Amino acid sequence: MPWRFFIISFFLVTLLVGLSAVSFADGGSSGSSYIKVTAFGVEGNKNIATEDILSAVPFRIGSNVTPNDVQESLKSIYALGYFSDVKAKTEPFEDGVKLIYVVTENPILEGVLIQGNTVIPTDKILSIMNLPTGKVFNYNEMDKSLKRVEDYYASQGYTAARIMDANLDPSGHLLVTIAEGKIQAIKILGNHRTVEHVIRRELSVKPGEIFNYNKVKADINKLYDMNIFDDVGVMFEPGTKPGEIFLDIDVKEKKTGSVTFGAGYSTAYNAIGMITLSDTNMFGRAQTMSIGLQFGTNQSYYSISFSDPNFNDHNMSFAANLYNYRTYGLLIGGYTTDEKAAGFNMSFGFPIFDKYTRQTITPGYERVHLSTDQTINPNDQYNRPNGAYRSLTYALSRDTRDQTRDPRQGYFASASISQTNGFLGGSSLYSFDKVIAEFRDYIPLDKSKEHVFASRFMGGTSIVPSGKIMPVYYQYYVGGQGTVRGITDNKYYGKYFAIGNFEYRFPFIRGTRGALFTDIGDAWGGNTDWPNFKLHAGVGMGIMLNTPFGPVRVDGAYSSNHFKGYFGMGNPF
Repeated sequence: MPWRFFIISFFLVTLLVGLSAVSFADGGSSGSSYIKVTAFGVEGNKNIATEDILSAVPFRIGSNVTPNDVQESLKSIYALGYFSDVKAKTEPFEDGVKLIYVVTENPILEGVLIQGNTVIPTDKILSIMNLPTGKVFNYNEMDKSLKRVEDYYASQGYTAARIMDANLDPSGHLLVTIAEGKIQAIKILGNHRTVEHVIRRELSVKPGEIFNYNKVKADINKLYDMNIFDDVGVMFEPGTKPGEIFLDIDVKEKKTGSVTFGAGYSTAYNAIGMITLSDTNMFGRAQTMSIGLQFGTNQSYYSISFSDPNFNDHNMSFAANLYNYRTYGLLIGGYTTDEKAAGFNMSFGFPIFDKYTRQTITPGYERVHLSTDQTINPNDQYNRPNGAYRSLTYALSRDTRDQTRDPRQGYFASASISQTNGFLGGSSLYSFDKVIAEFRDYIPLDKSKEHVFASRFMGGTSIVPSGKIMPVYYQYYVGGQGTVRGITDNKYYGKYFAIGNFEYRFPFIRGTRGALFTDIGDAWGGNTDWPNFKLHAGVGMGIMLNTPFGPVRVDGAYSSNHFKGYFGMGNPF
């Protein structure tokens, strides 16, 4: 009869609901009733000890627990990492229930397979993961090992590398898929005037390569060194292909055309005024054109110069300079002298061996005229000839600095030899060679590279054939901002010179950098007053700050009871 069927069905449903209050085989319900746990049991474990499993249970025998408590205990056991599934069931035991955990152990790890890696060898990745085979696979250990792999990639500069997938098959083999961050394309953003090709040619990183932050950072420094950008940003975003990225180079162009007026004072030239018209990004191609005029009570100077760091897009640099200057009352060779000179030079630079090494060839021509009201010693008159001089200089340099404006690490080394007159023609009497060597080194003193020890060693010698003369104004001069600060400008001169500069550079007031320095050196062999080497020194402090016209540095130096101040653009080396 239907009513009998209804009564029987209602009874069975009521019985099942009552049993669920004491049964947790299905994980329990969210009810608030308690049961008393009088025993524990574990089923399904073969390799993981029962006591190790039960140690993860957050309650003990005799505890009154809710279904939520049992759910939390399942999570704790699963969090051990050894199991692919964890369930619970109960059965009556004494005056409560026996709570039995049914676990499904992971397979024994038989091996690890790596795919997708190209820049880090498989053996290196496996050693970093260090997952033991022959033991039950543990998901927690896998997560830690994969994190170590990503951290190692990042430490090598591959900050876009990610673990795409890690699957354990039933046979116990773990397949790890790595996406190293292959660059699908490079986008140039923010350039309105600068030709896109001019930016791209500075980038060593190319599409198809794996993104490496260290390499991209070096490219950013190269873009800053072009002196046409206020800011250069780098971002990457997912590409259209799995595991690949788009690299975005976002530049903020600076105003590169300028008309500069200035005034200053030099101990050598007294009051001076300056006017400069320049553009460091002509036609958007990073070419520089500059016209300068400097005038004062004791000096006038005119020049026009042009440079292209990548002439004709063939990685050849080109520079040309045309100048005319005159100084009055300049002390040269012990005589108060008026000097007039006009000339030009051109430089052609080419890479050699690798991107860090270049060779430069510079031909030049100069016409010089000296005059003085003083009576010149007959022994000195041939050291002060007027006339035309032809020169040819060959230089070889290697530059590994991270940037040229304010280097924080790396070195710069160069050696040059120049011939004046000789086989180039000109006066056969005034013929000589000059050899100059220079080494600059930059050592970061902390990880941030804010504290840097900078040093420079520089020296030169002259080769004057027997019967030939090297004019005094072509000799080497030491003293002043570019050599030994604190000493009177060009105080020492001669056919030989050697200097050493040592600076500790550090963060100063916000937006500025400070420097403590010591300079030593001498020039000798050009006059009977300084026939031999004698060391001269100066010490001081400098401050460099960034301005709309570029980095400006002010130095103060002390030497031999005299203090001198200097003003210049950027660091002296």
